[in-house]
Amino acid sequence: MSPRDRILDAYGLFARDYGGWIAVSGLIALLSELGIEVQAVRSAASRMKRSGLLVPERIDGKAGYALSIDGREILEAGDQRIFGSDHKAGDDSWLLLLFSIPEAQRRKRYMIQSRLARLGFAPGPAASWVAPASLLSEARTVLKRNGLDGHVTFFEGDFRADADSPHFASTAWDLDMINKMYGEYLAIQQPTLEAWAAEPGSDRDAFVAHMNNIGAWRPLPYADPGLSPSVTPTGWLADEAREVFTKLHRQLRPAAHRFYLATLEAVARR
Repeated sequence: MSPRDRILDAYGLFARDYGGWIAVSGLIALLSELGIEVQAVRSAASRMKRSGLLVPERIDGKAGYALSIDGREILEAGDQRIFGSDHKAGDDSWLLLLFSIPEAQRRKRYMIQSRLARLGFAPGPAASWVAPASLLSEARTVLKRNGLDGHVTFFEGDFRADADSPHFASTAWDLDMINKMYGEYLAIQQPTLEAWAAEPGSDRDAFVAHMNNIGAWRPLPYADPGLSPSVTPTGWLADEAREVFTKLHRQLRPAAHRFYLATLEAVARR
């Protein structure tokens, strides 16, 4: 996980609950618990400022960063994907997205394709893109934020094929790879959940485990955009993995927040 991702997690999991600002010294102290060096934190935060995710702000004479409006919107969209029930396995309705971009504007074509891929869309036939219908609102929001919404057309409907035809989802998404990702998540986080349920650790340990849990989980709701049980193979681990994520998140959150606040208070007294 990159320093940028760790910084976003610190703001997303903690800072938004306490005004949305973190002193640079506090951010360095927090991320040092995850093994991230001072210069890596400073460089990542500076790049995030230049990209418009963070805004520099001094409070009580201390330099720090607050989330920008764009940064807040990105985290809020991530909340819905990571925590929201909308991205559990849905029904059998599908989106079909078409777009037409002149060759002179091929950079926009790449931007649309890259953003759709990040959302979990898969390339479909005849230069189309497909996804579960539950992604419609999120896709519209992301494309509009990037000024790309005027180039796309959405259709919603059902997939129809002969009884002996394989469902397109089995080739559009790498289902084996996604299920392997779920299995790898469970292999690490299931024992963590069991250990904390048996004997909770320190607040510092909770902070580290909380950050690691969100970091390990984050790619999964994007790799699997909420595929219906009708198109996933036997032994699909999505529900089991989400249950472990949710339980561990709730288990660790109170102690992790105590450590976050105590660390920032200690830094402020220096």
